[in-house]
Amino acid sequence: MMESITSLQNRKVKIWTSLQHKKGRDSHRLFLVETEHLIEEAQKAQILQTIISDQKGDILVTEAILKKLKISQSTIHRIGLCQMPHFEKKEVKKVILLDEIQDPGNLGTIIRTAKSFGYEAVYCSENCCDAFNPKCVQASQGAIFSIPVFREDLKNVISSLQERGIKVLGTSLQQSIPLKKVKKEDDIAILLGNEGQGVKGNLLELCDEITRIEMSGFESLNVAVAGAILMYMFQ
Repeated sequence: MMESITSLQNRKVKIWTSLQHKKGRDSHRLFLVETEHLIEEAQKAQILQTIISDQKGDILVTEAILKKLKISQSTIHRIGLCQMPHFEKKEVKKVILLDEIQDPGNLGTIIRTAKSFGYEAVYCSENCCDAFNPKCVQASQGAIFSIPVFREDLKNVISSLQERGIKVLGTSLQQSIPLKKVKKEDDIAILLGNEGQGVKGNLLELCDEITRIEMSGFESLNVAVAGAILMYMFQ
């Protein structure tokens, strides 16, 4: 029998509402997805727990409850309640390192691109935005369900990668070599930095090589665009 909830004060509704914030997501190890595509992808990844709907789902709720839960401005009738995917840490050879990415749309796009080009994991610095922010999940188009995204001290990650002979390629407009002059490596870690400040100097110092994407007529690229170019070059 389908469960029905009509009160905004219901315990489950309060838990679901808390998932709009990082603290709630981390506490319950749950997050919400809104589009049919993401619900389908979550089901494929076996992380879909429940479908919440004001029409047809595992749990039937009122329009007012659904409105309180949704983030997008578009009309939707189903929301997926998902468990955060769990990934074991493995020795990977093609990875993306992210230093203080703040925009969830950028983070989601980078995760999606990494998955598309065959990278095996994404490591975020401890002060990156949350990978399970709804805007990040949406921008990833479900890639975040199937590629490991870890939150780590990047100094330790870089050291571990280099010990295994994996080249760490930093990105900076200063004191760097043009991308076209960088030797292509099969095993590589690409380090991308904050939208405004770039990669911090103490991390650049650890890189095996630092590159830049040469341009004409403009100073810099959006970090997700720059990341896509680099990932394509080293796929």
